Amino acid sequence: MPKLHSAFIVKRFNRGSGATPTTGYQHISLFLTKFAKFIGINWKMQKFLKQRRGTESSYRPKILYAVIIISVLWTSAISNINAEAVEADPRARARDIGIEIGSLPTGTHNAITDVAGVKVGHVTLNEGDSIRTGVTAVIPSDDIWTARLFGAAYTIHGNGEATGIARINQAGWIESPILLTNTLSVGAVHDGVVRYIVKRYPDNNIVLPIVAECYDGGLNDISGLHVTAEHAIEAIENAANGPVMEGCVGGGTGMRCYGFKAGIGTSSRVLPEAQGGWTIGVLVNSNGGRRHQLRIDGVPVGREITGSPPKPTREGSFIIVIATDAPLTHRQLKQLAIRATHGLARTGTPSTDGSGEFVIAFSTANVFSSRSETGTFHIEMLLNRRLSSLFQAVIEATEEAIVNSMTMATTTTGRNSRTMYAIPLAELQKVMKAYRP
Repeated sequence: MPKLHSAFIVKRFNRGSGATPTTGYQHISLFLTKFAKFIGINWKMQKFLKQRRGTESSYRPKILYAVIIISVLWTSAISNINAEAVEADPRARARDIGIEIGSLPTGTHNAITDVAGVKVGHVTLNEGDSIRTGVTAVIPSDDIWTARLFGAAYTIHGNGEATGIARINQAGWIESPILLTNTLSVGAVHDGVVRYIVKRYPDNNIVLPIVAECYDGGLNDISGLHVTAEHAIEAIENAANGPVMEGCVGGGTGMRCYGFKAGIGTSSRVLPEAQGGWTIGVLVNSNGGRRHQLRIDGVPVGREITGSPPKPTREGSFIIVIATDAPLTHRQLKQLAIRATHGLARTGTPSTDGSGEFVIAFSTANVFSSRSETGTFHIEMLLNRRLSSLFQAVIEATEEAIVNSMTMATTTTGRNSRTMYAIPLAELQKVMKAYRP
């Protein structure tokens, strides 16, 4: 994605957040404020004791007032400096700042939409001081209900919800758009998908939508139930090919990852022609992991970048969607989905007991008509011994998609004035260069 586009995302989705990165200046400002508070308390005690003796000095109030005035002026000045710093630091994808995961080449957009026919759409709700949520839709094909695709789902750790995955693994195919949203909005989004499909196919009365969730209650007023069925429909109808917006958009608006602001991320890989020339695309909603666990391309980034430590949050989840044009069956796609766990693990998370990680994979190569007159289908299937290169592609794309979900996210302030800071790109570059000179 061009850097100009990255800057546009920052301006659109970080506007009015009121959040700025923590710097050394802010630490000094915090110290001065606390020092002023200390002097104030100490002065009140001294005043009380001196009044009992009938004497009182006036020099302490003067010191107190001076320190308070300096603190206020300092904080105001640094706020302006930091505001300018945010504007001057547009977000960028991993490759834009020199981080290249793996060895396989990417597709044109380095996105899940590099798989022909796949579309992505977002509806972002970023309103007031506490609504930070939305919906993301992945559309496997334009006519997914009557032209079904082989699919598979895999649960890494099931402390979460992904509707429709039992149907995928039973039937072996995908027959619904895939939508991502927050935990308490699964029902509303599910309703939206049902309404969308029933309207397009009025003769159909059995719809089992695929809706996966992550908890965004740290930044978002999740109990306000701000996502509606109409938002789900809008995300589906807005879906498009080409570059995919990442970071604080759609279902990723209120998400965090490894102690930094995160959200939606995507990446792709293209195999050499000698290995089939197939394309593999991955899209993630990143919402898990602790700061000290974070590793990027093997570098212990989370142990090196210690500024702006996040407040403790509950354990989160990762949702991973895989698309490919390789002719894979349900069983082979299940193997592909399992390999996504390797890419996830490379970023550092052990998938804790409190997390919920789900992987949904599909292939656009074979299309099944739901109205087959003969009752049979003729399919093309890749030989199993050709799968290893696809496994590698999924691992690389999954890791890079998670990294992109952080590097493209912007510092966000939400519910209860909680701020989740974006990973500082300049510092990230320094850390990576120190380990990869």
